Amino acid sequence: MPHGHKLLLWFVVSSAAAFAWDQAQKPGFADPGALPFIVRIQRTRSGKGTCAIVRGDGLFHVEQETSNHLEIAEGILDDGELAALKTVLSEKELAALTQQKIPVPLMITERDVLQISILRSPVTQNLTFLDRESRSPFDEFIDPLLHWMDILQKHPQTKVDEYSGRNNCLPPRKIEFSARRAGRLSEEASPAKLPELQSPTQTTAAPASRPGLFLMRWQFNHIVDGAVEDTCVVVYPSGQFRMEKSNQRYREELRVRAFESSLSETDLRQLKELLDEPPLKSSTHQNFPSGKTFREGELTTLAVSRDGGIQQLSFANYFGVPGFVSNISSGTDPEERLVKPLRKWLKSRIETRKLDALPDASATRCIALPQAKLP
Repeated sequence: MPHGHKLLLWFVVSSAAAFAWDQAQKPGFADPGALPFIVRIQRTRSGKGTCAIVRGDGLFHVEQETSNHLEIAEGILDDGELAALKTVLSEKELAALTQQKIPVPLMITERDVLQISILRSPVTQNLTFLDRESRSPFDEFIDPLLHWMDILQKHPQTKVDEYSGRNNCLPPRKIEFSARRAGRLSEEASPAKLPELQSPTQTTAAPASRPGLFLMRWQFNHIVDGAVEDTCVVVYPSGQFRMEKSNQRYREELRVRAFESSLSETDLRQLKELLDEPPLKSSTHQNFPSGKTFREGELTTLAVSRDGGIQQLSFANYFGVPGFVSNISSGTDPEERLVKPLRKWLKSRIETRKLDALPDASATRCIALPQAKLP
């Protein structure tokens, strides 16, 4: 990998956003009683973040942020413009697109994250593209949305004060209070513990699956000299599984092969026994080398559905940290011993199986989907 370039690795993690709204806001775009939004778009590039949201009556809100400047504005689309935007949103291919059809890159050479939310009553269609390459197969109906984002930024508008108008283009909602006993706030409800709202310059990864939808999800990455090899496996309670083997070199296209099959009752029972081993079941180990740049590394993530939610574990080994004279300096993870039996089992029971690759497979990073019977 050329000197000076960073290798950005993306792992699918669960994330949640919470909004807090000022009850004293004046009526207007932020009025919770107003018409619902029809589309929200957020684009995050290096050094610049832009978001826009359009309401059902044509009123829109735009925020543009750089490292040292934030500009907020609001305006309104006329009837013709609103109708044209709705035509773009009703495009059949766009309406049929799901997150699972969007390829997830192993490495990103240029930051360009695009997030789209479209209200399709009674649900909201949410799509995230982590880089330019991941959305290129859908340019035909995604580019018109980006064009509309440009239109909103240049449209006649009124500037809004940063302190009263900033809302990260999130749709307003009413705040309802429930009765609670007098006394000290619990630690969980303390203001210091409230989730922070993300700004347009932050990135949200694709969402993880809900508890109970899958039995376990495993991901193993090997990174060396600007190349990434990835193997992931998701196993469902029925024994059905999906495995993906992906690889990508710096500034080259992602290559992926995907396989699907089922475990026997015996294999499924053995897997459950491994996952229920007390040392593994009780572990909360999280070792992700965030912010580190290294020449070679092995990164493992494991998600297991438990009664109380999803158990998330991560393990990392790496060496060749830049800044050191030699590659002797390294970071090893002694807790990786917890998943070695599982890694061995997956290799012998799933990875070495002779299976036919699925045609035209996308890299989903083994995010669990509602099950459909395999042929």
